[in-house]
Amino acid sequence: MPFYFVFIILLIVSIPARAAVILQYHHIGSDSPAITSTTIEALDQHFEYLASSGLKIVPLSEIVNEPSREHDRRVAITFDDAYDNIYQHAVPRLKSRGWPFTLFVATEYIDRRGYMTWEQLREVEASGGTVANHTHSHFHLVRHQDGESMRSWRAKIKKDIRHAQALLERHLDNPAKYLAYPYGEYDADILKLISSMGYTGFGQQSGAVGADSLSSVLPRYPLSGAYEDIETFKTKVQTLALPVLVPERTPLVTTNPPTLELKFTQTEGLAFDQLTCYGPGGKTMLKELGPGHFEAINQTEIPVGRSRYNCTMPSGTPGRFYWFSQLWILKEADGSWYPEA
Repeated sequence: MPFYFVFIILLIVSIPARAAVILQYHHIGSDSPAITSTTIEALDQHFEYLASSGLKIVPLSEIVNEPSREHDRRVAITFDDAYDNIYQHAVPRLKSRGWPFTLFVATEYIDRRGYMTWEQLREVEASGGTVANHTHSHFHLVRHQDGESMRSWRAKIKKDIRHAQALLERHLDNPAKYLAYPYGEYDADILKLISSMGYTGFGQQSGAVGADSLSSVLPRYPLSGAYEDIETFKTKVQTLALPVLVPERTPLVTTNPPTLELKFTQTEGLAFDQLTCYGPGGKTMLKELGPGHFEAINQTEIPVGRSRYNCTMPSGTPGRFYWFSQLWILKEADGSWYPEA
């Protein structure tokens, strides 16, 4: 076979790895709610793997400003809610390694029992950390009050976020204009609103950041509770962004089970026969609508509350998978909101 023909084949099947990964932690310790906690032992395992893996730990700003690079191996570390156990257990470990990190802060809780103080947040900045916005009151952004108009709802969200940013700027030297959505909840209106306010938004849906990711709801891998396992951690930090269009779709479910449309932005060199999506209970049904165009539908109704579809595909590079996650939010049958666990 002529050399030039082999070279053309390699160009087709070798897709440059363009993605970066953002990690998300909450509590660090064993004496806090398990669902939002990562044990100290698990955190040490994560950090030891990162240190030996060849991955580069970078400031969140680097991924925000350049979401994809060829042969990307970047990871950013983030924490939500400014719990004091983050200050006690995570900050010293990060400082000793010289690793940058970002802490998303709900400002109403600062100086309260169980949370960091403003003085500690200034120490976080001095330790190489970045502090960013997690709203002031940490309320459910998607939940409209009875009789509340869209105009009033938007004004309430803006006021809360702006108040938090003003406090961060008053007490700290260089807070970032990033917003992590409380509970990871958003809808299409919120994404538009956050973008119009000049924020980069971060969710709690898993997956890698790539060229097609929405800057209003960048994915992060939650690593609390059942998700702290070191073997799955190793897979997640090596993932690539599934090359699909990510519209400002609302995750609020109106038809159960919901349908996820996947439109690929590239088709050559992808193993579509190995594309698999998972929903609550297992694999979804997957229907091919055309070249690089699929629908994923769960085989059963999804439960009330927050859930996800996770779609993966082998990348062709050993140990690295494409990954995309879609959040779904389902109300109670009577239209009321579910209580938080």
